[in-house]
Amino acid sequence: MATYKGIQGYSVQKLSSDPTASEAVGQLWYNSTSGAFKIGTEGAGAWASGGTMNNSRAELASAVKGSSTAGLTFGGDAPGLSTDTESYNGSAWTEVANLNTARAGLTGMGTQTAALCVGGYPPDTETETWDGSSWTEVADLNAGRRGGGGVGTNTAALEVGGGLPVTTAVEQWNGSAWTEIADLNTARTGSAAAGITTAALSIGGSPGFKTNTESFNGSAWTEVSDLNTGRQDNSGFGLQTAALTMAGTTGSHTANTESWDGSSWTEVADLGTARTNSGAGGSSTDGLINGGYAPGISDISEEWNDPVYTIKTVTTS
Repeated sequence: MATYKGIQGYSVQKLSSDPTASEAVGQLWYNSTSGAFKIGTEGAGAWASGGTMNNSRAELASAVKGSSTAGLTFGGDAPGLSTDTESYNGSAWTEVANLNTARAGLTGMGTQTAALCVGGYPPDTETETWDGSSWTEVADLNAGRRGGGGVGTNTAALEVGGGLPVTTAVEQWNGSAWTEIADLNTARTGSAAAGITTAALSIGGSPGFKTNTESFNGSAWTEVSDLNTGRQDNSGFGLQTAALTMAGTTGSHTANTESWDGSSWTEVADLGTARTNSGAGGSSTDGLINGGYAPGISDISEEWNDPVYTIKTVTTS
């Protein structure tokens, strides 16, 4: 009878403790402490529960650049307009310095230590920048809006679409001023965005439950493949070639998540809690969503990981 050693060319290791799940992918070993064979596996992306916010809020914004362990969230409806800012370390939220102007329906860009807060209601044109310890008011948008999509950093960003009224307008931030640039093909508000200032996506939105996706190359917007599920007030993050959109409303709150590979959308794992008007940020492999209407005002956070690494016990059943 063939043996594992004969097939693979090496012996099964005996270990007193398991390696980390990410290191163990594809490996088989014997855990001498538990007396069991173990194997490391790699599964599809999934959402997991994160830390609970100190203050429940919806229509808030977040700044999370590439990692669910370093987030910032600010503003929103608490109910009532909020100035609250909270910082996330991967397990807990901590209150930090407040915004200068209370607002909801705002847009967030940047990172936990260098963020941008844009628009919202009121005063709709206001911009504030975060240096890791405090907010400072800087140059206003050319046109006030709420519910816009945002991408970029606190020195290079885009504010995409939005309402007051619903617009195709896009503005670019260079660290000191906003400039109007190429318009979207389809006016929208309550949409998600992903990418950077020269390579961005605008995803979904209203009026209606839009499936439209548009791609920006730094000079013009082009319509690309539609979402599988039309939605508005959705969230999103990632890059132009590798993005996620999740949550929102399709007529009712949704937990649906879709993944973008640069050419098409694929439905992936649902959120644990259906919600709309949430804060979100990160990458297509490591992201965070927090707050929103679920349908009441929520304090719940969830973390996205793709792939999910697991250590399993080998059984004969």
